[in-house]
Order: sequence, then structure tokens, then C-alpha cells
Amino acid sequence: MDWWLEAAQWPAMVVTVVATWLVGSRRSARRRAGFWVFLASNVLWIAWGWHGGAYALIVLQLALIVMNLRGMREARKTWTAASRRAFAPTGGARDEPLFLSELSERRMPGAKEQPPAAAGPDR
Repeated sequence: MDWWLEAAQWPAMVVTVVATWLVGSRRSARRRAGFWVFLASNVLWIAWGWHGGAYALIVLQLALIVMNLRGMREARKTWTAASRRAFAPTGGARDEPLFLSELSERRMPGAKEQPPAAAGPDR
């Protein structure tokens, strides 16, 4: 068992890198998973630090767990607020289709004009 704890630093490093990649993703599901993977990496680092007597590393990982839990709480607030905005009614009945009326469209000067002939077909 002693050799396994000695080698635990390598899986802990890999899990930390994967968690960092997940948290940096643009997809919210990956970012959420990244928080949990970070917690797993913290536990691995604590196990390795306990075995090696690296008490400063253990304290660091405990502090990172607290910050990670805080980040999860703040992210949950943001996700909840965003979902409320996304599914909030827009003043009318919920069954009405969403569309832009001609009166609410933005009009730009010259938007309906044809481009000059010299501009080419791709313009």
C-alpha cells in the first residue's frame, strides 16, 4: 500500500490538469464537472501529502477546497439567475411565438439599397 500512496502524485496531477481544462470550458456542464473533478484532485493531493508528511500541502488543499466550494456556490447563483432570465415570460402569454414586428426592427440607413456593381458578387 505504501507504493500506491507514493505513486498517487501522478494521478493527482492528471486529475488536476483535467479539472483545470474542464473549468476553462465554454460549456456550463463541463465547468460544473470541473468543480467536482477539482474536489477529487484535492482529496488525492491530501492523501499523498499525508503519506509524505507534506502538511503545508494538506493545508493548501484544504484552503483550495474551501475556495472551490465558494466558487461552486457563486456559479450556482449565476446559473440560476441565467436560467430564470432565459425562461422568464416576456410580457405576453407564454404560448405566443417570439418574433420581431416590423415596428421593432432596427433600421439602418441604406440597409435596403443594393451595393454598387463594382463591389462584386460576394458583397
